[in-house]
Parts: sequence; C-alpha cells; structure tokens
Amino acid sequence: MPEIPYSFDRKRTAASLQEEFGEKIETATHTDIEVSVAGRVMLRRGQGKLAFATLADSSGRIQLFAPVDKTVNFEEFTQLNLGDWIGAKGTMMKTRRGELSIQVDEWTMLAEAKRPFPDKWHGLADTDTRYRQRYVDLWVTEEARSALTARSRMVSLMRAWLQDRGFLEVETPILQTIASGG
Repeated sequence: MPEIPYSFDRKRTAASLQEEFGEKIETATHTDIEVSVAGRVMLRRGQGKLAFATLADSSGRIQLFAPVDKTVNFEEFTQLNLGDWIGAKGTMMKTRRGELSIQVDEWTMLAEAKRPFPDKWHGLADTDTRYRQRYVDLWVTEEARSALTARSRMVSLMRAWLQDRGFLEVETPILQTIASGG
C-alpha cells in the first residue's frame, strides 16, 4: 500500500468535467486532456484487465477507467474499498457505452474508509442507522444530500431576508434529534 500523502493537487471537480466534456467528447474516444480529481470511491468493479470506479466529490460523480497496462498500482486499485478517499490523475475519455470517464494513469490513496459503505443496490437499508449516522446517509443517499442542500440554501436565504429587515438572530439548536428547550 502506498504511503498516504498530506495533500493532493486536485485541479477539477466531477461536475466541472461533466459540464465541460459531457457533450464535447465523442463515444469511444480518448483525448490528451490531463485532469486530476479527488473524492470517495462509491462503486468499484473489475473486469479482468480493466477496472472501473465511480468517484464522488461534493459536486457530483465521475467514472474512473483503469486499464492494467496504463494504471500505476493496478492491483491495489482493484482492491479499493467503498468509501476510500483517493486522488486520480489521467486523461479524459468516453467509453464505448458513452460514459464520460477519466483514464487513470496514476492514483493516490488519501484516506482509507475504516468501515465499509453500503453497496449501491441495497443502499442504507437499516432505518436506525440512517437516523443515528446521518453522515453515512448523506454520502450514500442522493435524496438526503439534495434535501440537506435545499434546506441549507433556504435557511441562508431566510436569514439574509430577515437581516436585511433589521432582525437580530438568536442561536437555537436546529439539528438536535431530541426536542429540548425551555
């Protein structure tokens, strides 16, 4: 296992790559455009001399395409766990199935997941875990993430609206799971 670095020079996000190259690159085409991204491994599948992974960052997801003859430490790449934080450098491409991808030349383990993430198909099925470990639910469930983002934006807009009208904010607990106060 490679030594874990203190930093990784991420140049792009998944959303910016999807926006810039989603329609630009033809299906089954490789480019010379070098990119580097960092995020969590949300899905991994090996197919002999190829490995695929879905990398998620705060902006979205992008597929990593790792051929055995081009990817440094290919065997370790195929052993990544769901939830591991990695940084990947490579070139932009589109697979034969039309999925925008990064052909991984080299990758770096940034942090290992101490507990495995739920798999893609079953998700986070245990309701108790969903409420007690909200951070896991936010990483795994797209609906929970979008609801939190919408709520955060709404609270921010409401706060700005009230401040513009001279109201003073008084801190109250809004994320406690147990109703309290006096």
